[in-house]
Amino acid sequence: MAQSAKNKRDTYHVGNLAPQLLSAAAELLAEVGPAKLSLRAVSERVGVSSTAAYHHFANRTELLSQLAAQGFDELGRVLRQRDDGASLNAKLRGGVRTYFAFARRNPALYQLMFGAELATEDMSPALRIAREAAFGELKQLIAEVLAKPLDSSEVRSAALASWSYTHGLASLVIHGVLQPPAEGGDEAFVMKGLQGLSLLLQVGMNSASER
Repeated sequence: MAQSAKNKRDTYHVGNLAPQLLSAAAELLAEVGPAKLSLRAVSERVGVSSTAAYHHFANRTELLSQLAAQGFDELGRVLRQRDDGASLNAKLRGGVRTYFAFARRNPALYQLMFGAELATEDMSPALRIAREAAFGELKQLIAEVLAKPLDSSEVRSAALASWSYTHGLASLVIHGVLQPPAEGGDEAFVMKGLQGLSLLLQVGMNSASER
């Protein structure tokens, strides 16, 4: 039995332990949230020693950073999946719904991705690249909707505005401050919020033009 356990650990060290640790970490993250996730708990879930885990992740922050990077990769992937034949308005609504749905499906991961623990000056390069790539997908969508160059100030401003709105709405729901009504579901909830935002922006634009 001891020899079997040793062989198992040796097999992990060949190179397949890191993905298993990340998979176990993702499971634990969903169960206990980012604050209670530890390398020790992840190691126990996989069935290896903490020492084995530290061969692949220098510390807890490195593990969390890779999880968050995977989250941004997935967010970017789902944002790319849009209907090229849809109207511009439908593309915008679809992008907002897709983003919100991702956050709702992965509340603990979403909190980790945007949490203060990893948002530091020494953020890992992989995490920074993944985060910027996800924002790049949102910018690409906005550029298509506005029919403006990707690097234009209009696209960047609109992308920041849309990200701020959707992120804020998702965060309020994840933290239980807002609760989408049972009737209509998330889609109706998000669309109603967009309508309200559009109305508010229109009032703001009219006020600015009157000055």
